[in-house]
Amino acid sequence: MVDFDGALEYLGAFGKYQKLIYCLTCVLTLPVSFHMLAMTFLDAKVAFHCNVPEIRHAEPGTENYSCALNYSIPWEQDKETKDWQFSGCRRYAVTNESLLTVDCPFDAVNATTLGYFNDVNTSSCNHGYWYDRSQYHSSIFTEFDLVCDSNELNQFAQSMYMVGVLIGAVGFGQLSDMIGRKKTLFIGLFLQLGFGVAVAFSPNYTFFVVFRALVGATTSAVFLPGFVIGTELVAPSLRTWAGTLIQIFFAIGYMLMALLAYFIRDWRTLQLVISLPNAVFIFAYPLIVESPRWLLSKGRDEEVAAIMRRAAKVNGVTLPDEVFTTKTIEDNEPKDARTHTIIDLVRTPNMAKKSLLIFFNWLVITLVYYGLSLNTSNLGGDDYLNFFIGGVVEIPAYISSIYVVDTFGRRKTHAAYMMIGAVGCMICPFLTAPFLPERLNPLSITLAMIGKFGLTAGFNIIYLWTAELYPTMIRNVGVGASSMFARVGGIISPYVELSKSVWGPLPYIIFGALSFLAALAALLLPETLGAELPVTLEDGENFGKRKPKSSKSYEATGSKVNQAFSHDTPGSAENGSVSNQSSEKNMEVTSL
Repeated sequence: MVDFDGALEYLGAFGKYQKLIYCLTCVLTLPVSFHMLAMTFLDAKVAFHCNVPEIRHAEPGTENYSCALNYSIPWEQDKETKDWQFSGCRRYAVTNESLLTVDCPFDAVNATTLGYFNDVNTSSCNHGYWYDRSQYHSSIFTEFDLVCDSNELNQFAQSMYMVGVLIGAVGFGQLSDMIGRKKTLFIGLFLQLGFGVAVAFSPNYTFFVVFRALVGATTSAVFLPGFVIGTELVAPSLRTWAGTLIQIFFAIGYMLMALLAYFIRDWRTLQLVISLPNAVFIFAYPLIVESPRWLLSKGRDEEVAAIMRRAAKVNGVTLPDEVFTTKTIEDNEPKDARTHTIIDLVRTPNMAKKSLLIFFNWLVITLVYYGLSLNTSNLGGDDYLNFFIGGVVEIPAYISSIYVVDTFGRRKTHAAYMMIGAVGCMICPFLTAPFLPERLNPLSITLAMIGKFGLTAGFNIIYLWTAELYPTMIRNVGVGASSMFARVGGIISPYVELSKSVWGPLPYIIFGALSFLAALAALLLPETLGAELPVTLEDGENFGKRKPKSSKSYEATGSKVNQAFSHDTPGSAENGSVSNQSSEKNMEVTSL
């Protein structure tokens, strides 16, 4: 068996070859951020009201048209802003003849006398809807009439997309274990291309939802194997940064999405543009290497040796013969014959408590992250600029979290970032109240972005902290289960927006309150910075207890000595599943 870790010492922590492969894999994953956040523009919501064919005699934009519209559409007071506006779902039962006899300009007293404003004379939009297309030329909102009685279908499409992400994480994770990371990555790129194009040509809402869910499933096939391939070639001392850098590429894709949407106002064209790059990316197959650790686990040492020689040639170094010779692996980790399941995470009291707190944090972070990311149009101001800034703030969030977490610890740092997110979310909606001056709107957007900053940093910390909290025996199971709870948060997130029909600021109040509770929950978890981390299930049960009871053994599975675990080299969990695969030593990762 070749000594891959030994070879990395000679190749350099992040040599030229590693940089080339890493950057290429990061580029291949860029469309993932497009698809994850596209619904902001694919389902852009605009002003609308009933279509009234009876006023076609009047030219739009003229005084006669405005007058006829007042006689045709009831006025309603907006529950949030208290402004009066045309009803979106009701119209008056007018005729061509009655409209030709009305007095213009519009006279409310005369109209009331004629009975136009009586509820008896109103009906549903039996001739379809008129949409304001001044900003968004088309979206599924306007094309599939997702208004009035169909309004809740707007949330259903994004929710089903996240269901697809959850299913894909499990399914493609298992596939990558069988056929390799590289093949899974390019299968994902190909399927993402096909289903992405299919979304653009969806003939109705049902097909749109189905194809979008399939696109969601492919995101796990692209992002996670790409992450593993890129980070495995980096030395352990830099893997935390390597794991963060690919998230920064996600943020870059976030910003690019805003620019694409700004110039492309038709949803079908936009969907095609974010899908077609994969048609070029699939030709990068010869340039990407297979996961060296996966090859080693399959006994394909010759291929690993070939990768090492290629890297040495590009980096201009010479590898000694000893890294290519068979070596004996001294595995100090305790052997465990049985397969661990998700039940082991909650089998004992302390482990159950920690697992529930961890799961709650993952669920809340994902729920609030996508709630803020996909609802920037509710902040006021320019939709595209708000969305772009939402991507910009993620970069300092990722970078700062890496520095701070190793200085002040995981628990206090994570709780502090979540508190920042909570404060930003809870204050920002009140600065857009109708009775406040519009000049406060930029301050509201700033606070929302501060909230986004906190949640993004928390996302980067929680998966690192989770990997350290779980013992080696069930680390893979723990991170996989946590990732599943994150997907549940993504499924729930779109429906929080519906609460604004009760009270305008309520969605952001919910986001802030949940973030605050997650921060408090994090304070109940033990600190892992500088601690000797758990290995066995008994270690895991005792870890974080104030008075460990060493005499009580929940399960002795091997060594009772905790072995230090560096967050630079955690165990594998890239598939988000809950199966234990201790044979590989891949970077733990969860996709946003």
